[in-house]
Amino acid sequence: QLPKARPALEERFNVSFNNVPAQQFFNSLVAGTRYNMLVHPEVSGAITANLKDVTMAEALDAVRELYGYDYKIEGTRISIRPLTMQTRMFHVNYLVGNRRGASNLRVTSTSVANAGISNSGDSNNNNINNQNNPNNQSNDPNNPNSRMAGDSSAVSTNSSNDFWVELKASIEAIVGPSEKGGRSVVISPQSGVLVIRAMPDELRNVDSYLKATQLSVDRQVILEAKILEVELNDSFQSGINWASFASFRGSHDNRVSTGVVGPGTTLAPLPFGGGQPPTMTSETGLSASSGFTLANAANLGSSLFGLAFQTNNFAALISFLESQGTVHVLSSPRIATLNNQKAVLKIGTDEFYVTGVTTTTNTSATGNTVTPSVTLQPFFSGVVLDVTPQIDDKGNIILHVHPSVSQVTTIQKGINLGSAGNLSLPLAASSTSEIDSMVRGQNGQVVAIGGLMRQASNNDKAQVPGAGNLPVIGNLFKNRKTVNQKRELVVLIKPTIVDGGGEWSQDLLDSSRRIRELDPNATRRK
Repeated sequence: QLPKARPALEERFNVSFNNVPAQQFFNSLVAGTRYNMLVHPEVSGAITANLKDVTMAEALDAVRELYGYDYKIEGTRISIRPLTMQTRMFHVNYLVGNRRGASNLRVTSTSVANAGISNSGDSNNNNINNQNNPNNQSNDPNNPNSRMAGDSSAVSTNSSNDFWVELKASIEAIVGPSEKGGRSVVISPQSGVLVIRAMPDELRNVDSYLKATQLSVDRQVILEAKILEVELNDSFQSGINWASFASFRGSHDNRVSTGVVGPGTTLAPLPFGGGQPPTMTSETGLSASSGFTLANAANLGSSLFGLAFQTNNFAALISFLESQGTVHVLSSPRIATLNNQKAVLKIGTDEFYVTGVTTTTNTSATGNTVTPSVTLQPFFSGVVLDVTPQIDDKGNIILHVHPSVSQVTTIQKGINLGSAGNLSLPLAASSTSEIDSMVRGQNGQVVAIGGLMRQASNNDKAQVPGAGNLPVIGNLFKNRKTVNQKRELVVLIKPTIVDGGGEWSQDLLDSSRRIRELDPNATRRK
């Protein structure tokens, strides 16, 4: 098969006109060329141009840029349009709807429950409200009347996306108000069609804006995350020693990003500046070629610390974590989301717990009657991952990451109801590990956030059957052991920008391979 013939090179020529009427200029421009010229009767004005070694399109672009005459090339036919209002139709592809999201993290040092007593006739109402009630407005960080005196730290991130309303406002700002010379902007979100009437230069600005907008909103990223809990070995009770990752087998790439992660902080890549890649050792910590210490090794396991590793998979990181303790995979979600769109994954259960008690005392001739009533609210136990990506045209990704691992247990709480006696209620006790941070990384870069440690105690009891239940001497046949365990939560996130169908094809191949590994006979049965 013969290769396709290359298109002929566009002819180049020189242009030199001085104060020539516009219609004469355009008709003279195509003299001796293969193009035909159609000039609208309303085209007027004079043109002065001195151009060398230009093509027909370059000459028309230069005149349009300076004088504003719009043109259209169809094959060998060129149409010149006057400087009047024109109507153009554009197409934009996007979903219809208004999407809102919120992410809150609060650290409360103290809180005092609301208590109120009101008397009405022969009835008394006593209220006891749990501050953990999600419907309690005093716990709302966005409520100006909220009592935040007990909060030592709080981060609130809100997002709202009404694409079509924002698009119309932006276009109206480009073309001007509708009452200005007959300009108009008509948008149909259902069909994605925009009909705009404006001047030619304004329509060109709208066209450039819509192309840039469509390119940005079409960017998509695959977010692969692993939420791990590492049960630390005895030699790593102070935390995971991230400084030893560079010397660990299988870690051939030492390019990293580093920073202490706090609410609202940004973890950015290190500017290597053409020098040697940074190295990590247990003695010096994380250092670049200039010798400037970026993180001290003694502090790498003592606080909430973030690292980003340039690697293609999680295998090296997980193997490294297994060398420092037993790794428990709490969740391994995988999801695709568009640019600047929040992705939320929730895995767990909701259980109802008592959050409020109300007692009503009724007085009658026979005595007082106390009627208690309880308020129930659902509490979530499990894993929640909230990620919002922002992708630029160079493949850089900024992630707003908010993972949360919560476990709710029941504790018995006794409440004195006065003459009604004591009331024992099952209340909720929540244990939460939560991070809210902003991280910047590259396409395919694994971001590791760790440092959330907790200590758990397990009481193991063993006894000789029968003999351990004997009075007095039964303790001689029993064995009690208290085991203290330190666990560190590690969050690994790998964003991969979707560029065409390559990423999806690779995902399908990986999924097929995993299925074959689970059932080797699946291929034979086909």
